[in-house]
Amino acid sequence: MKSNEKNKFDILIPCHVKDKEIIKECIKYIKKNILGYRKIFVLSKGNFLPEYNNIKFVDESIFPFSIKDFAKYAPKGRAGWYYTQFLRLYFFKIMGKEVLDNVLTIDADTSFIKKTAFFKEGIPLYNVEIGHHQPYYDILEKVFGFGKEHPKYSGTTHNMLFQREYIEEIFSLNSKRNKNDLWLEIMKNIDINTESGFSCYDLYFNYMLKFHPKKIKIRKLIFIDFPSNNPVFIKFFEMLGYNYLSCHEYYTRERFPAIRSFARALLTRIGIKEYLKSILLRLKIFKRK
Repeated sequence: MKSNEKNKFDILIPCHVKDKEIIKECIKYIKKNILGYRKIFVLSKGNFLPEYNNIKFVDESIFPFSIKDFAKYAPKGRAGWYYTQFLRLYFFKIMGKEVLDNVLTIDADTSFIKKTAFFKEGIPLYNVEIGHHQPYYDILEKVFGFGKEHPKYSGTTHNMLFQREYIEEIFSLNSKRNKNDLWLEIMKNIDINTESGFSCYDLYFNYMLKFHPKKIKIRKLIFIDFPSNNPVFIKFFEMLGYNYLSCHEYYTRERFPAIRSFARALLTRIGIKEYLKSILLRLKIFKRK
């Protein structure tokens, strides 16, 4: 295979019904700004985009589990969030050779507003965030035997380039260590007292740091979690040099959501220390994902 073909990737966007409108913005900016992809796959319960004849719809029902399975183990109201984590992880297994060996998964509420590549000289590129959510690493240590592999960085940044070879290695590692299928092993061991007890992005990111650190390259893209993707805000963030923004519905339930989002982004960009961040969490200026 030629090197430029090895650098090609497909794009996966899991989509909940609540995201059926905002995903149109996600797709628009993918087409405009993400470089080097082949095809876009939208994974959802129903085909919300029948008018998009160049998008491949994948029905969730072909996966070996359903959201009801996750409801048995997840905290109340969080089954869907956990379910989506494993739709991403099982995508290669279910789709086989219909998808390329590289798949960039992007959250449906995320818009890339600047030209962005995901390979450099044949090496995949990974964005990072300054962050630490301990339950993400506790579950990795319990199930896989490794945890947070970088003292500062989290890999949970609304997108992740998965490679088939290493996803298969993760499944194999689980099979060697545990008796349950990957999704069940993790769900049986999550901390039921935290809303977000597992991140597929941080699983993959830390696995690569642990076992294949020379196979990835860390780069820092500028992004913001923001309550609106209004064109005025898009233009503003473009001028500031942002690569992407994620428009979370839950931010709209906060008081002064735009101001709070700006404050979070500013403090992240100037590199606040972890102890200061913990204080801001208690004051509810920051919010855990």
